[in-house]
Amino acid sequence: MYTEFLTKIPDAATYEKLSEEKISEMEKEFYSLFNVEIPKDYIELLHQTNGLSYDGHSIVGVYDSDFLKEHPRKRSMDIVQFNSSFRDMTDITDYIMLGKSSLDYIVYNIEEKKYQILSNGAMQCFGTFDSFPELLYAFFEVEE
Repeated sequence: MYTEFLTKIPDAATYEKLSEEKISEMEKEFYSLFNVEIPKDYIELLHQTNGLSYDGHSIVGVYDSDFLKEHPRKRSMDIVQFNSSFRDMTDITDYIMLGKSSLDYIVYNIEEKKYQILSNGAMQCFGTFDSFPELLYAFFEVEE
């Protein structure tokens, strides 16, 4: 599902994929904290790369406490930490936060079951997508 997209961005934009165990642990933790399941399209990406970062645009990954101690700047790029912080700061619970740039948030709209690009100020919607790969092409401005 993501192979074609990943070939269109630099190798340095991707990270080592996660083990099934790490993904499963994160899904359980996320559900226990927020009472919502992570979208399957995002989970599939984690099987290919632990997040993405390219040209000022980032998709969050999954980082354990040992890794975060060594790389504290990545804390905001951990899906659980990012969603916890966002919900604490804004009290907005309609979305699962999946990424960001200096201007946008990448989210999964829980009620609509759609992926969206929202402004990081007023949360204005700039695009709605049926699948995560569609959103990634738009967000990273990569030609399909």
